[in-house]
Amino acid sequence: MRRPLPRLALVVLAATSGVAAPAGPAGRIAYLRNGAVWVESRTGQAARQVPNSRGAVLLDLSPTDGTLAFLTGPPGTSVFADKVPPLTPFLSKPPYTRSVPWSALVPDPALRAVRARWLTWEDDGRNLVVGTDTGTLAWKVSTGQSFIPNQSTLYQSTSRNGNVTAMLGSVQSPDDVGVLLYGPGARPGTEVFTRRQPGNLMTALRAAPQPALRRFLADLDPRAQADDVSWTVTPPEVTPDGRRVYFASNAGWGVGSAGTTTSAVFELDVATLKLRVLGWLGTFAGSVQGVMPSPDGGKLLILLARHNSNAQINTFVYAADLGHKTVRELAVTAAPRGTLSVLDSACWLADSREVALSVAYPRPGDLNEKNGFEPPVGAYTLFVKDTGSGKTLSRVPGATRVSCGPA
Repeated sequence: MRRPLPRLALVVLAATSGVAAPAGPAGRIAYLRNGAVWVESRTGQAARQVPNSRGAVLLDLSPTDGTLAFLTGPPGTSVFADKVPPLTPFLSKPPYTRSVPWSALVPDPALRAVRARWLTWEDDGRNLVVGTDTGTLAWKVSTGQSFIPNQSTLYQSTSRNGNVTAMLGSVQSPDDVGVLLYGPGARPGTEVFTRRQPGNLMTALRAAPQPALRRFLADLDPRAQADDVSWTVTPPEVTPDGRRVYFASNAGWGVGSAGTTTSAVFELDVATLKLRVLGWLGTFAGSVQGVMPSPDGGKLLILLARHNSNAQINTFVYAADLGHKTVRELAVTAAPRGTLSVLDSACWLADSREVALSVAYPRPGDLNEKNGFEPPVGAYTLFVKDTGSGKTLSRVPGATRVSCGPA
């Protein structure tokens, strides 16, 4: 259950000062560093540079077999520029000693060069999807066939077997505020809730006994709830086994001028369609950017931003254990005073215990319109953290675009 994160100035809590010895294999990690793609087979192991990856700007590991997809471009290429130059797509299978152009595997002229803004494997790990300024393109790697993907690829999630899909929107329109569920099997689209029909969401909130949820309910303004711009909903994430869906919503709690609001995290049981709020988590003051379940479905990674200005964003990363009902904040204990932490990307490792975060620590004065309120690529560091203890297991300076794959 992964999707590429936009390069927003999200602030995360910095890594702890000590680096613990890796406990053992936890899953593959791929990332960009020094203008190429590198892969580690386990935490802290010496990284291997992937052949033909010089100039890579986008990458993603298949969640099923670890096949690496990446796109390369000329020096200085940025997928955030006004115009993206043609990029060359490659595939590399474990142990990543060889990379093959997609055009040599799939007989489609469109694969020789793609002006891609983003790249992702669909969650079953069999289809590749790229986004361009003119639309989305997709290919079934096993058969070499192209197809038209769902336009909400970045805003939906699918179970590992492909039977369950959840996405933003409603039956009437993907632009509506709400969560739509397909599956299991041939079940037609089911609206979990929408702005116009928020009954399920409100019932779940009213059933929660926790004081924080009670205060949240008391602050809800029916007039604000009627306005679609007052709603925030994170892309719903399906667990790999297809049993549950997670998302966060502010239930229409009015969004302030700086993007501030208050949100709660919700869980949907796919078999019963029962929606409940995770009241033991309480509420989150700020805008939740994403709720990412671990590969085993037992934990959540919650990304939260508190936005004062483009150069003053405070974001927190929480690891929640659903079984033990505990929450650990991945704390900043060694960040230089007066700095922010900007998140480039994040993912769960295959062991469902470790997470990889690519972060930078700029001073607010260093972020401005000229640099798009973002630090230079070389300022980022990849931290692998143990969510149980909060310890840093490894770090890689200059690493961005982190993607996690199977062990």
